[in-house]
Amino acid sequence: MQRAAARSDSMGAGVTLLLIALLAMAAVTGLLALRAQQAVAMVERQHQVSEQLRGLNQLMIALLNAETGQRGFLLTRRDAYLRPHAEAVHELDHRLDELSRMLTVPSQQARLTRVLELVRDKREELKRSIELSREGAHEKALAIMLSDRGKSDMDSLPSELGVLMAALRDERSGLAADLAADAGTTRLILLLGLSLLAVFATLALWQVLRGSAKLREAEGRLRRIANHVPMLITQFDRQRRIIFANEQVRRLYDIAPHDVLGKTVGAVRGPDADAALQPFMDRVMSGEAVRFESQSEIKGRLHYFAQHYVPDLGPDGRTRGFFSVTLDITERKESEARASASERRLAVIADALPGLIAYLDQDLRLRYANATFHEWLGVAPAAVIGRPLAEVIGPDLFAQREPHLRTALGGRRVQVELSSEALGQLRHLQNDYIPDLQADGRVVGIFALSTDVTTIKRAQLQLADMARTDALTGLPNRRELDQRLALALVRAQREGWKLALLFLDLDRFKAINDERGHAVGDAVLQAFARRLQACVRATDTVVRLAGDEFVILVEGLNEAGDATAVAEKILQAMEEPMVLGSLRLDAAASIGVALHEGQAGQTAEQLLAQADAALYEAKRAGGQRYVLRSAV
Repeated sequence: MQRAAARSDSMGAGVTLLLIALLAMAAVTGLLALRAQQAVAMVERQHQVSEQLRGLNQLMIALLNAETGQRGFLLTRRDAYLRPHAEAVHELDHRLDELSRMLTVPSQQARLTRVLELVRDKREELKRSIELSREGAHEKALAIMLSDRGKSDMDSLPSELGVLMAALRDERSGLAADLAADAGTTRLILLLGLSLLAVFATLALWQVLRGSAKLREAEGRLRRIANHVPMLITQFDRQRRIIFANEQVRRLYDIAPHDVLGKTVGAVRGPDADAALQPFMDRVMSGEAVRFESQSEIKGRLHYFAQHYVPDLGPDGRTRGFFSVTLDITERKESEARASASERRLAVIADALPGLIAYLDQDLRLRYANATFHEWLGVAPAAVIGRPLAEVIGPDLFAQREPHLRTALGGRRVQVELSSEALGQLRHLQNDYIPDLQADGRVVGIFALSTDVTTIKRAQLQLADMARTDALTGLPNRRELDQRLALALVRAQREGWKLALLFLDLDRFKAINDERGHAVGDAVLQAFARRLQACVRATDTVVRLAGDEFVILVEGLNEAGDATAVAEKILQAMEEPMVLGSLRLDAAASIGVALHEGQAGQTAEQLLAQADAALYEAKRAGGQRYVLRSAV
């Protein structure tokens, strides 16, 4: 009975031990499964974060490319800029849709929503400005491009993106660190499970085998997780040799992970990278977690990396190696380089434009100046930044512009033409001052554009002069006579003066023209014009009407005899033959004189008709004489 009781106790103890073993294994297995699930969740979140970062980078690139295309088109009006703009807008729409589906993390929803709103607003602004320019409203399109809202959005967007992306990177780094920590903890749990299995091996062999299968499954799961994380994960021993590398290493270096085992950084990335990384490896081996950026040339392409070294501490607290978590940030760096190149291209465009472009703050200090400053004013653009405009262009030129600049600071756009002299050259400038308005209505500065219209002004003056001057003789023409005669009549009636209008033509000019040719006829007209000018005062006006018809306006006469004296002087001067090279010609003139003695109501047309009638009478009397007619 005692032996039976002992067997029963032994049996009970065995059952108890088996139950304890089963319970312990269940606890270990459950804990491993829980950690595996947590690891999967962290990896999935890491992948989601990486996709969000990539999407945000691509979103910013697309937006910058779209804005570059817009600015290039608006500044040059070349359709060639619209193709990259359209491609960027297409990419932008794709990224907006992609990021809209990522609004799943409550802590990031508000900021990500704000980013999406800013991008959508900017996209609509770009689209609207191009549509306006194509519809002919180019000024409105430029105003939209230079508006405060667009500038504010582009200022706010990098800030919002920077905060959001920094939070995402920190979250991703934290997940990587947690994964690394969980891996060490998992090992400890596995060791505990193995110890329990060793204790209860006799009583629970099938549980041990089952536990081993689960262990292999967990390790395989962790390896698969590591291989699918979008980062390079490696583990180094105390001698800084690789003892683990994930699948991303193979993809980047085109080498199988097991082929890098036992190799150093120098053997994989080259001696230059090895020398650059040694200080960071020294720090991590001393027990310090290190974050830094590095670069290496891999298969002819320069790659940039964001790296995180985490010490691998043994049970005794000593560093037995380290883990390396590396993110390839080459695309981000290249995107930043492209954005910088885009900004440089815009600066080159501004410098190449044939006008002076500047930005002034509220104190009228220069905050931007293009290369035209050097060409027009002889000062380097970099040397004027921060200086008052009055100091840069001088007090005289500043005094011309200050009232218009103050108007622009008051919120109203100003367009004004000014003449300025600098470096010994006079320029006629079309100046545009556009206020930089904030959302609250404040003016924080002025966009200034000055265009040289000197050539146009000179052409206008030349055309105006040509419109009033006879091309053959250089004398005033009929249009100029009409204006001068109308003014002379007003003065004569106001002051009670007398004035005379002499209507002249050359006798037998048609015969000269027909017999000698038009070239000789033109020379005779020019010589006749010179003789007429020599016979009158500087204050009198000699006009060629048409053909051989001339008119002389004589003002300030005391009596009618003064007018006839001028006519007699002309007839006397015409007695001298005209010498045209080797040709001597006898020429005579007939003159009709109309006298105005200050009477009211007589018009210029009446006075001219009166002189014409007098001329006709002189011609009918045989020519080479004058006839005087006074107003009735």
